[in-house]
Amino acid sequence: MMSSANIKTVLEHLTALVSFDTQNPPREIDSQSAIFNYLQLHLPGFEFTFFDAGDGCLSLLAKRGNPSLLFNFHIDTVPVAKGWSSNPFELVIKDDKATGLGACDIKGASACMLSAVAKTTGDVALLFSSDEEHGSSTAIKYFLNSNPEFKDVIVSEPTQAKAVLAHRGIQTAKVNFTGISGHGSAKRAMKDNAIHKAGNWISSALEWVEQQTQAFDTLTGLPFNIGKIDGGVKANMIAADCELAIGFRPLPGQDADVLLEQLQQLSSCSITAGFYGPTLPSANQDFAEAIRRAELLAKNNNLAFGQAVDFWTEASLFSNAGMTALVYGPGDIAQAHTADEWVLLEQLELVEKKYQEIISLQESTLQQTSDPTNNLAAGQAHE
Repeated sequence: MMSSANIKTVLEHLTALVSFDTQNPPREIDSQSAIFNYLQLHLPGFEFTFFDAGDGCLSLLAKRGNPSLLFNFHIDTVPVAKGWSSNPFELVIKDDKATGLGACDIKGASACMLSAVAKTTGDVALLFSSDEEHGSSTAIKYFLNSNPEFKDVIVSEPTQAKAVLAHRGIQTAKVNFTGISGHGSAKRAMKDNAIHKAGNWISSALEWVEQQTQAFDTLTGLPFNIGKIDGGVKANMIAADCELAIGFRPLPGQDADVLLEQLQQLSSCSITAGFYGPTLPSANQDFAEAIRRAELLAKNNNLAFGQAVDFWTEASLFSNAGMTALVYGPGDIAQAHTADEWVLLEQLELVEKKYQEIISLQESTLQQTSDPTNNLAAGQAHE
């Protein structure tokens, strides 16, 4: 049974957050934008710092006290999808659901936190970034380059209120082939045509992908996609060039560079890496130790465990920077980027309560650490 008082505050914040148009693209946002003003207004007693990488890629760090745990939220949304049955910027409450652009991905989580911090006094740090949906994560990378002094991070993407400790990475690339131009009637077109070479590589690549049977948790194989083919001039000319745009999703613990090298070896081509989102944990970390630390972070905050997921989050960037990272938030990823995007009210209430609990746990831990009696007892036990 939901507590109407708890959910009312969350929905008031979510109504306001959904009303702000933060579609990305076009990413028309800066430090003076209305949504940043709203966040600061509803975080009294916090210290604020902006990290601005330019071009609408910025983050707001809101800090109360001296926490070691950071919560991360992105405030941008995807563009409005076709098929909405209501105004995407007006929150609709119906059938135990809250519907609105970003309600699930991930303004609902931000609304839960705004409600939670008002009911607690513990140390807490919140990072609100503006460009997660852009695909380059410039804001988070810029923030991490400042060497923030946080040990742990909870990234609030939709996980149905379960702690996700591992997810796939993402790697895009351009694959280029060269041929020798000439008249299409020449027999050498079979071997000299760049598009023909690309076709042979595609056949080999798809066969190679089918052979990737590695698994982690419930995740198996290697999702792989050729999204675009470009090359040639017209039907009676041997194509002198061809370019493929590809993408694949490594399993947690897999190294994307190794996979690119294996694709390169399939035939004569040139592969140029594009956007790279690390796996969670990141491949530059000791995998077993990173998972152990993430499990401990979840247990210490009484979070229910979820399974590894196929979708990518910026938690991997924090992991790549050496922080212990997990993903936890209200909503189902199946609702993200859809028309009539929604989140269940019961999950909003559950996560709001959990945020309160986590902040209170941080406060309790700090009090125990600073209590001279506890310190003395610890010292005597050590002796």
